[in-house]
Amino acid sequence: MTSNQRDDQPEATVRRSRSGRIGTGRRTLQVLGEGFHASYPLAATGRLTIGRSSENLVPIDDPEISRHHLVLHVGDILSLEDLGSSNGSWVGDRRLEPRSVTTLLPGDPIRIGSTTMMVLERTVESGTRRLWNYDYLEARIDEECRRCSRHPASFALLHVVCQPQSAAPIVERRLVALLPDLDVVARYVPGEYQVLLIGADEAQADGVVRRLVAGLGDEHARVRVGAAAYPIDGTTCDELVTRAAARAIDGELDEEIENSGPVIADASTRELYRLAERIAPSRIHVLVLGETGVGKEILAEEIHRRSGRADHPMRRIDCAALPSERAATVLFGGDGTEGALVASRGGTVLLDEVCALPLDIQARLVGLLDMNDGSLDLRIVAMTNRDIEAEVAEGGFREDLYFRLDGITLTVPPLRRRPGEIEALCEKFIAEATRFAGRAEAPIVGSDAMAMLYGYPWPGNVRELRNVIRRAVLLCDGDEITPAHLPAEKLTATFASPSREGSLPPAQPLQPLREVREHFQEAERTRIIEALDRVHGNQTEAAKLLGIARRTLIKRLDAYGLPRPRKKV
Repeated sequence: MTSNQRDDQPEATVRRSRSGRIGTGRRTLQVLGEGFHASYPLAATGRLTIGRSSENLVPIDDPEISRHHLVLHVGDILSLEDLGSSNGSWVGDRRLEPRSVTTLLPGDPIRIGSTTMMVLERTVESGTRRLWNYDYLEARIDEECRRCSRHPASFALLHVVCQPQSAAPIVERRLVALLPDLDVVARYVPGEYQVLLIGADEAQADGVVRRLVAGLGDEHARVRVGAAAYPIDGTTCDELVTRAAARAIDGELDEEIENSGPVIADASTRELYRLAERIAPSRIHVLVLGETGVGKEILAEEIHRRSGRADHPMRRIDCAALPSERAATVLFGGDGTEGALVASRGGTVLLDEVCALPLDIQARLVGLLDMNDGSLDLRIVAMTNRDIEAEVAEGGFREDLYFRLDGITLTVPPLRRRPGEIEALCEKFIAEATRFAGRAEAPIVGSDAMAMLYGYPWPGNVRELRNVIRRAVLLCDGDEITPAHLPAEKLTATFASPSREGSLPPAQPLQPLREVREHFQEAERTRIIEALDRVHGNQTEAAKLLGIARRTLIKRLDAYGLPRPRKKV
């Protein structure tokens, strides 16, 4: 059988249609690459194209994969066809013959480049709808973010909150009945759900929100729904999850977090904020660099607060979400209206993802800054997670604008380089989540759970940790957060990939989680003993020194079998 005999088949993954329901079948294609996992629901029949090009239904950014590498033929029998790829395709240890079709069994490992794939089957009862787990939803959101970054597209995320929790089973049944099968519905925590709307833009998401609010609630159930759309509200999973959840609870959580101030418990962070405090009173423009979710906005707010401009507005403009046709009007005004820059005179303008501004807008911004005399008195804090010098070298960012914004550059280190702040950040996020959940007392993070948090590299940084902790507080009905309340599959995941000849040396094996836990517990026990010794047994002062609550310290003393000391006189 040749590929020409199969060209008239439909695509093997389903595309969104808002006019009616679409069935997705009972198979999924699981894709494991270097640092990512994606899952694709498969239709009953069709052909699934796989390769490096964004034209494929499954695009994979791997230099060892050909632009059009492989086709998965889906029907009663599964089969694979290598499209004459440069580096070949394997099923197990068997290399496929180019341009030939080979039968595939569910569960057979497929390897192309450094990526491994597998078709999994699940049994679906007739007439039922799958409610996915949250780990699967996060993986799908990450994959949609990557897909939409490669070519213009959109999707949306909904967060649904049901009260009282006893009404959740009824709301759950209504929720899955109201949505097309292609939408991914997952249980976030008991009584809360998240929905991935594939292919929906901001307007379509708002329409779905209205339909759900009208269709889910009644005299027995109160329902709130928040939405976040890519790229308007964020371009990463953690940004979208944060925004959708905040809107579902009337924005209170997000506003409180953004205005709650920095956590400074690491030497690099202390030095960063000391420098920010020194330059804050000046009029110099500031460039803040750092990965997504590290806390660049909080640093910018601290600069504004200490600058003497706190009585004037600080206006945040998300350049990545600013439509190019509206950018000039928003920033510079038009038709007799002031733009955001002039309207912020005397204050601070925060340009988030400044590298996303079109070049013609960058040129106008240069002109405005050159005229920025005392009458305008405008300070700009520009932020980006990109390598801005590389952007300048490649022509994507104007060199003259870079020099004007680069009065001083502050770089916020990623969370993995300041692990000493993880426990303090957990305390902060637990307190916030406890308050908004209406709980009387905040739980603490148990030693096993804390070891998992310390052993994870946090690619989403502080924002990812905040989402993990908020969900853990909602799942925890006792006084201690355990590994059962954490996304253990994600926090302990490792992705094996074939070694590449003549490139990087083989990766060193990861330290077993048991050893990480034991090392953490021993280090924590030692820190507690040293802190108590320094303050002569004063438990309140020792807790402050350790950056934890006194109640947490007492529980740690009991957990490690340490006697509760009496204050020495």
